[in-house]
Amino acid sequence: MKHGMIIIGFGNQGEWHYENIRDRIPDIAVIGAYDIRPERGKVIEKNGIKNFSSAEEALACKEADMVLIATPNNFHKDYSIAAMKAGKNVVCEKPVCMNTAELDEVLRVAEETGKVFTVHQNRRWDADYRVVKNIIDSNLVGKPYYIDSRLFGCKGLPGDWRSAKVSGGGMMYDWSVHLIDQMIDLVHSRPVDVFVDAVNVMFKEVDDCNKIIVRFANGVRYQIVVDSWCYIGENRWHISGDDGTALVPIWGSTEGKVIKANIKKINWEHGFVFTANGRSSTMAPRPVEDLKEFEAPIPELPKWEEFYQNFVAVVEGREKLLITHEENRIVMKVLDACFRSMSSGKVEKVDDLGR
Repeated sequence: MKHGMIIIGFGNQGEWHYENIRDRIPDIAVIGAYDIRPERGKVIEKNGIKNFSSAEEALACKEADMVLIATPNNFHKDYSIAAMKAGKNVVCEKPVCMNTAELDEVLRVAEETGKVFTVHQNRRWDADYRVVKNIIDSNLVGKPYYIDSRLFGCKGLPGDWRSAKVSGGGMMYDWSVHLIDQMIDLVHSRPVDVFVDAVNVMFKEVDDCNKIIVRFANGVRYQIVVDSWCYIGENRWHISGDDGTALVPIWGSTEGKVIKANIKKINWEHGFVFTANGRSSTMAPRPVEDLKEFEAPIPELPKWEEFYQNFVAVVEGREKLLITHEENRIVMKVLDACFRSMSSGKVEKVDDLGR
């Protein structure tokens, strides 16, 4: 069975979805799209699909049973609800909504209509993330106590809707939400509280850079750093565990390494580090013969196509969602706490996860 899809919002991301669905997802045919900007309508026509004159016309399309929503963030809730009430199954770009209250409205409509609703959390398919997930799931560093997830760019925010607060602009919505979703998928424990240090470099309304520290009930501390004005970055991942340390240096790469001690007992008399102002035994490196270093194993890497393959299978009643409603709610609960911390300058509790 081939499913028809329409796209609401045909900017860079909407067009990316169209091209990749066209070339890589044979079970879905994109019939047409709608964008509020007339110049994007010309792009829609150039791609050879129907250019709808309004969202209402698009949602009334009888040939489509699926809708992709790739609009600015503040429109996600209303379009998601309208699409499901029009009888469509929905893929929504991230962030799913502006806050948890909006998401709960969407999920109630999904329950009422029986339509499938999911979020395009595509960064779960990133190669670097999969290597890290394999390191932790395989217990290669023991129990993690610090996990650092960092991304650096140096071009700042685009000066379009992403720089406007009303549209859900800023790096917290644009990129940190991806890393929060990875975090929830990676750490199987309840997030307890968060602290955020955010900076406005270019735009007064929204954050260009942010650092998030999340504490989990199982003792894991997780730091997310997103900096869009940084010319010298750091390793993409750094994992400290009670039985080793791992790092993955580059976003999108499978390159990584693990170092752990093959001799657990510490000989404190063996070695000092000398500086001009004193010596230290605690900061002296262990002897090389005490350590084991190896390349991080590369797991079988899933392909992005699995996201849409799963969506089709759920619509047809053959599978369950890979990106679950529960996970999306936890992400939004953490995001809500992040914005409270940005405002208060304090550690903020993550709200109870129940509905």
